Amino acid sequence: MKNSSTSNRIKSIRSSLVLTSFFFAGAFISPVYSKCDKSGSDIMNQQNKKQSAATEQEEQEIVILDIATKKKETRGMKRFMRKKSDDDKKSVMYFDSPKTIKGSGLLSWKTPEGDNQWLYIPELKKLQRIASGSRKNYFMGTDFTYADLEGEDLKKNQYTCSQEVSCQKGKSTCYVIEAKPISDKEARNIGYSKRMLLVDKKDLITLKIVFFDLKGQKLKTAEYANWVEDKGLWRPNLAIMDRHGVQKTYIKVNARTLNGSIDDMVLTKRFLEKEMHIK
Repeated sequence: MKNSSTSNRIKSIRSSLVLTSFFFAGAFISPVYSKCDKSGSDIMNQQNKKQSAATEQEEQEIVILDIATKKKETRGMKRFMRKKSDDDKKSVMYFDSPKTIKGSGLLSWKTPEGDNQWLYIPELKKLQRIASGSRKNYFMGTDFTYADLEGEDLKKNQYTCSQEVSCQKGKSTCYVIEAKPISDKEARNIGYSKRMLLVDKKDLITLKIVFFDLKGQKLKTAEYANWVEDKGLWRPNLAIMDRHGVQKTYIKVNARTLNGSIDDMVLTKRFLEKEMHIK
């Protein structure tokens, strides 16, 4: 029994070290480890409480880079979000350039009755509901899936903090948190077996996420940079999703308003169906 227990501990240590090593390439971490002072779920709940806004409005510039050809495509996007509670959140995002995709948008609702997403394509003149099993698909040629665009859902994941590490070139301490879907079905729906999150301990902001496919292989990496503070809330002005060796998507935020006024109509199906967002 002692040999078995020792073997399990060694495996656990090795697994933790391997998972943490995935962050080294981004130069966020120097290898200084210590045990977590809080559970993964406590950390993520505190982050949700500390960094949530009632409303958000953003004007974004999106650049999609094909790794092989070096070809770039630039798009403009607007995003609106309202959150009344963890079970009552609605958002809409739509492209306003270039002309080839102008007006295409995504409406997301999280309600006590359930979660739903709808895609609007102007040529089709109707909303298309995104099925649960399609949340793993990529949104409009970007490297963000429909599931990624839902944001962090604390009820759909199990969080485990493996260690605290020195990060941001030794300037900060970060938690290394493993996020696993709550069920095999949820894993299949989103296409991830797990994600590894690097969360700044002081400000409780997520600096980096490593995504693993259903076979446990590293799939892609998201990095968040150019952080700004607005009335105690931290937001990144740059997000980079790197689907290694395939494509990168850069999202630059050119303008943002937190806790401002948003017309109720903007977050309805009618807003997209009647093309009230197209000028």
